[in-house]
Amino acid sequence: MLRMMKFRYLLIAFGLAVVSAPADIGKCLGSEKDEVVTFADDIKPILQKYCLKCHGNDEQNADLNLQNYATLIQGGSAGAVVKAGQSGVSVLMQAITSEDDAARMPPESPPLPEEIINLIAKWIDTGLRETSSSKAMLAKSTLTFTPGASASVKPEGPPAMPVDLPEVEVASTSRNMAILGLATSPWAPLAAASGYKQIRLFNTDTEEEIGHLLFDPGVPHVLKFSLNGEILMSAGGQPGHSGSVVLYDVKTGEVVGRFGDELDTVLTADMSPDQKLVAFGGPGRIAKVYSTESGEEVYRIDRHTDWVTSVAFSPDGTQIATGDRAGNLYLSSADNGGILLSLESHKGSVRGLSWRSDSKLVASAGDDGRLIWWNAETGFVAMQSTNAHAPTRPEGYSGKLQGGALSVQFRKDGGVVSSGRDNRVKVWRASNNQTGSLVLDKGIPIQAAVDYSDKKVVIGDTLGIIRFWQPK
Repeated sequence: MLRMMKFRYLLIAFGLAVVSAPADIGKCLGSEKDEVVTFADDIKPILQKYCLKCHGNDEQNADLNLQNYATLIQGGSAGAVVKAGQSGVSVLMQAITSEDDAARMPPESPPLPEEIINLIAKWIDTGLRETSSSKAMLAKSTLTFTPGASASVKPEGPPAMPVDLPEVEVASTSRNMAILGLATSPWAPLAAASGYKQIRLFNTDTEEEIGHLLFDPGVPHVLKFSLNGEILMSAGGQPGHSGSVVLYDVKTGEVVGRFGDELDTVLTADMSPDQKLVAFGGPGRIAKVYSTESGEEVYRIDRHTDWVTSVAFSPDGTQIATGDRAGNLYLSSADNGGILLSLESHKGSVRGLSWRSDSKLVASAGDDGRLIWWNAETGFVAMQSTNAHAPTRPEGYSGKLQGGALSVQFRKDGGVVSSGRDNRVKVWRASNNQTGSLVLDKGIPIQAAVDYSDKKVVIGDTLGIIRFWQPK
């Protein structure tokens, strides 16, 4: 009830009014063009037709003037009405898309045409440009985060589970999106999976979907829980446009941290055990490390020659492993990024990294099909499977088959779970012996994660399906 009252207050404060009925708005719809959407060329004509009677130079209901770009960005008595890159939480979009006829703006009028709504959303999401020569406004200001005293240990009392999460309007897509990111809580029956501009939450005991979190930057490519299970980290963005890292409070779903302001999507990220650092990388070939407390970049790892595809802090917080699309894999100091070891074996993209709980071994999964256990003290290969996920060769086929290990995760007992392009999820003992295998009849398992009980495996595939498997 309080949430609805607050929303109605925002709508009343915004107070859009109609000036005239829709006419031929011509160019402002932009349906036939791919040019950048701007205020001057596209949005101002819409505002002139629908809004300026009550929100122009002559009259400003709720102290909101939409007559020009500067006053629109400034907002009104209820605050900003547009947030660059975040149409889903902009008051303007909430006002014109409300399903409540009495609350929707313009008042006492039919809903705005879908083409106009989509154009306004695109203008917001692409950076609120004033003119075609203007630079896009960057969507995200840094939101710093204060780690708890027990960040790296099992919490006292019940582990964190979502309670009364905010309602999220799930974006509709023509088909399910592949599960690019997947993570499980170390202490609670909770899994998080990526979706389009959202994070899907599952109870791993009941295997039911229990809620969603909005991911404004775009598509979440990576998800990870903190060691105490109280913080969920998500990283991603919009390819070729923007990327960032977002931290959520698991219980409330509230965003408690936001870092990075990239010009391309973030492909990989991790948070240090004490929650004081976040590291991330992507197409820029650089792994950046930020302080969560100050929001400042503290160092970067720039020795990679291709896209950074994997990042993982060691559980003791002393090392950080980073891998790239060319197969380069490095262990660096978590304090300053200084190189410690170069791990040379992979001939394809390093798709996944996972540390054993004692920080003595780090496992890597590669597009070359290799699954490797590395000695983190010496840099030597402790164990490996050179063809961990080789696809079955069809009868009579003589060409090269694309294999590849796509994910890897250590279990609490020291074993490993991996997934690959052979459509299989595999369980390995610490001795490098395979003990179980699940074959997917449809879809490729991009991600596989072990739940809090260390007995059940959660699987996300290319078809956007979440599966649960309990190996014998």
